[in-house]
Amino acid sequence: MKYHVLIGEAHLEVSVERDGGGYRVEIEGETMHIDVGTLSEGNAYTMLVNDRSVDVGVEERPGDALELMVAGRRYSTEVLGEREWLARSIQPESEDGDRMVLANMSGIVRQVLVAEGDAVQRGQTLLILEAMKMENEVKAEADGTAARIAVEAGDTVSIGDLLLEIS
Repeated sequence: MKYHVLIGEAHLEVSVERDGGGYRVEIEGETMHIDVGTLSEGNAYTMLVNDRSVDVGVEERPGDALELMVAGRRYSTEVLGEREWLARSIQPESEDGDRMVLANMSGIVRQVLVAEGDAVQRGQTLLILEAMKMENEVKAEADGTAARIAVEAGDTVSIGDLLLEIS
């Protein structure tokens, strides 16, 4: 199964499949084998990740949110299935019918790859957004023309901020 994990401001694509008595997990192209043991039903686990032991505490929060305690560090996470992720990524239209491309995470705009008036195609990378030292490509969800660029390299954006519009 494919999941989208939001950790703080970062977005990770995670694929999980049963593999013998454990799981084969792929995170951003890196594959690992994980065996899971329960220490306390529903909230404490021990994991063997590529032969390295890791204890994980889990606290459920409203919605899809989880608080994880790993090696003494707390991580606020949200785990979404593919359907929930796609529903969340649907971009609204502005009043004049343009498709608005919004930031799906907070970060710094590292590079804008299109200019106003450029033709864009669905799947084309429009800009690079850096979050937690990871570069994330923001891609066009539809064919059209870059009607308005609302950011430039170096700008800091928050989740939901307008990046650009495609007409």
